[in-house]
Amino acid sequence: MYKLGIPFAIQLLAVAPSTLVMRILQICSARSIGGGERHVAGLSNGLAKRGHHIFAAVAPNSPLAGELGDLPSENIARFSLRNAIDISSTVKIVKFTRTNGIEIIHAHLAKDYPTVAAAARLAGVPYVITRHVLFPMSRLHRRLLSNAGAVIAISNAVAASLRQQRIFPEEKLFAIRYGIDTESFPAHEPVRRDRLRVGAIGNLDPVKGFDVLIRAAAIVNDTRPEIEFEIVGEDRSRDGRNEMGLRRLIADLGLEKTVILSGWTSDVSSKLRDFDVFVSSSRSESFGAAIAEAMLSTVPVVASSTEGAMEIISDPSLGVVVPLDSPERLAEAILSLVDNDAKMNQLGRAGRDHVLKTFSLERMVDETESLYRRVISQA
Repeated sequence: MYKLGIPFAIQLLAVAPSTLVMRILQICSARSIGGGERHVAGLSNGLAKRGHHIFAAVAPNSPLAGELGDLPSENIARFSLRNAIDISSTVKIVKFTRTNGIEIIHAHLAKDYPTVAAAARLAGVPYVITRHVLFPMSRLHRRLLSNAGAVIAISNAVAASLRQQRIFPEEKLFAIRYGIDTESFPAHEPVRRDRLRVGAIGNLDPVKGFDVLIRAAAIVNDTRPEIEFEIVGEDRSRDGRNEMGLRRLIADLGLEKTVILSGWTSDVSSKLRDFDVFVSSSRSESFGAAIAEAMLSTVPVVASSTEGAMEIISDPSLGVVVPLDSPERLAEAILSLVDNDAKMNQLGRAGRDHVLKTFSLERMVDETESLYRRVISQA
């Protein structure tokens, strides 16, 4: 974890370590599961396993509740969390905070920040926020969130973006890089099948660049028709326009037997075992959890040069990085890999070792736990 370029472990030398149990409220109004929601679940479950009393406020019918397996059911509250100025939810959070003796509140979605800021102020407890995306924040946030105890960025790229925006003072910005539950993504031996499979995982949003991947698949298909492509993900748009657009592109390019849109899966680890190569063709990634999960699963990765991908694939020995929005370069990288078993195996092994050392859930929980103690002690 970093603040002002100084390793956070060094910064905390002045803060005496403590084994005291904390009472922490996590708030996330997400209505579906993605990388940010898995981050919330991993952090919450990890802290609960350490003996902390973890509470969660989620939206009604949120699938996130089902991911919080280490929290007692009575610790999970469901509030409407409809918008940035939700007076009803604010009042309920204040009551919930006081009733359960909450010591610190942690908000994860921009939509929830103002509600949490107001509730924390009224309840008289400190709060922190995590920024999961690179999109610019509003200048209004400077005023609404001026009393935040800390602002966490899930990657160095997000931290740099926040610094450029000058919304928060430097001393409140901390980079705690995304952590993966390494035990959930075991290494697996490559399986050479008759039809190689190139896979991608993510929400069917234009920012994920799946149209680029489909166009690359058309190029690959011209010379290697035995290679299959699978895109795993759901369309979060209200009218299904994203999926319809991708299916239309697949049909226009005559790739119905080559490219599969298989929908979402809750078992990402098992799905990764079906892939010979993982591709991230995104136009923007604040981190790229799926990239790290693929590497952890020893699947070689080809990724477009987003900020998040380049932070994870920090060396050519860890994966192949290609320019943004380039089906030609993406196809070239895929073809060069599938024809080189030694290179695929080397990338798989090196990628897994790198993620184990750099992006573990244990490290993320350690750093967040320390930051909570710091914020509580300074409140």
